[in-house]
Amino acid sequence: MTLLGDAAHLMPPLGVGVNLALLDACELALSTAHHDTVDEAIHAYEKTMLPRSTEMAQLLDGAADELLSTELPDFATADNH
Repeated sequence: MTLLGDAAHLMPPLGVGVNLALLDACELALSTAHHDTVDEAIHAYEKTMLPRSTEMAQLLDGAADELLSTELPDFATADNH
């Protein structure tokens, strides 16, 4: 099974998953156009999508912690420049 789109990227809700989904769609379309079979196209597509997805997930690990926090930011001491 090959996942495509936002479902293929377990990312925090920061907009990165949807951007990767759009890139995936473009790359899969190009791969399909340049390979003789759908199976070959999917395998070629996965060779770039899977490492990129893994790298991005590692970079964003913990990035949504503030979104899910139950504590309010201290606006009185926040830098308001």
